[in-house]
This record gives sequence, C-alpha cells and structure tokens, in this order.
Amino acid sequence: MRISLGLFAVFVSFALADGPCDPNSDSCRAVINASACFNEFMSGGNKNSILNCLAGTDGAGTPTAKMCACTGCVAPVMTTFLTKNKVCT
Repeated sequence: MRISLGLFAVFVSFALADGPCDPNSDSCRAVINASACFNEFMSGGNKNSILNCLAGTDGAGTPTAKMCACTGCVAPVMTTFLTKNKVCT
C-alpha cells in the first residue's frame, strides 16, 4: 500500500507542477534522478554546482537545456531558484 501511495504522490506532483515534465524522456529522468545532488548544493546558491549535477547524464543537450526542458520535474523551491538565478531565460 505504501508503494501505491508513493507512486500516486509522484504522479500527482507531476500533474500539479509548473512547467514541462516528461518523465519518459532521458533529459527529464536525468533531472529527476539528480534531485539529491541538487539538494546538496541548494543552500550554497551556486547555479553552476547545481547544473553540474546534470553533467554526463542521459539526454541530449547541455545541463542547462536539460534543466529548462524539465522544470516541472523539480520541487517548487528549485523552480524559484532557477527563476531567481535566471537559468532558463
């Protein structure tokens, strides 16, 4: 039952997210899988450290392109960080 609720929460969070998120694409899977790395660097506020979490991951494009194509896959705090630091402008 716990697994079912956990999966339900993931799908609901994708449905309510602001921005694009295709969890079946390589780029968005890379963004989703890098969330622990993002959390490690969020307090420092260095956008390059956060984008380096996506270096060498699956998906075409630069780390910035991957992140900006999947902003709906991240927590609202990350979306705020991306906006504040003008990552996806």
